[in-house]
Amino acid sequence: MADSDKPASPAEHSYVLVARDYADIAHLENPSAIERILSASRTEKVAYVSALLTSGLSKYALAGPKVAFAAAVEALTDFGKEVSKWIKDGKIPEDFSGRPSGYQTWVELLQEIDSNPIDADRLKAMKAMFLAANIVSATDGESILAYQLFQIAKNLNSGPLMLLKAVYSSYETYSKGPRTGGSIETQQWRTMMANSIGHKLSALVGRDERKLVEYGLIAPWIRTDELLVPLMDGRMTDLGIKFCRNLESYGSTVSEGR
Repeated sequence: MADSDKPASPAEHSYVLVARDYADIAHLENPSAIERILSASRTEKVAYVSALLTSGLSKYALAGPKVAFAAAVEALTDFGKEVSKWIKDGKIPEDFSGRPSGYQTWVELLQEIDSNPIDADRLKAMKAMFLAANIVSATDGESILAYQLFQIAKNLNSGPLMLLKAVYSSYETYSKGPRTGGSIETQQWRTMMANSIGHKLSALVGRDERKLVEYGLIAPWIRTDELLVPLMDGRMTDLGIKFCRNLESYGSTVSEGR
């Protein structure tokens, strides 16, 4: 009998969920594991998937043709370890899936890693908002706000996020110095930001700037012809400031864990 005709042993079988759910990130060797995930409570599901990810996926492979295998395995494993450590350190509750927006951020973040694990800046932003939505000290309102910021993070890639970081840095300098209103020429502002980021392409800043304005993270142009931009608060909105502070908090938490 040819090797291709031999029946597969039970150990060689793998199973994939058809429905798009966070559980379909893995080929599970035992179908009863799938049943446990689908029938378990939210807290049990989170614990099971967290254990799966923290294990390093040594027995699992990612499903779906869109997945960049190596990058996704690394991203899933890192995220599983982060969540486990946050729970162990008491930063997020063990039953965070029962909090407003907590379970949804968990599911959507796993789906994002599964389907689009390559953009490290977006993934970092999403994890920052996940942490903010589930951190022990967060009120229900703060958790819901963090979920809204999580949705914004899902729609940003590295370009707008790098620009936002540069604008926030400018805002911090602005807030320490003499605060003035008024405006400056748009091209001057874009050149300044392009130099701060390092790519020195003002046209690229213009493209990414529109995205940040669309999501309310920086202030819009003073005139519809875009010839002038506002100076007040360095263009940062309160929503943008909260977004960046969540990123800072996440960065501090990651640094503490090293």
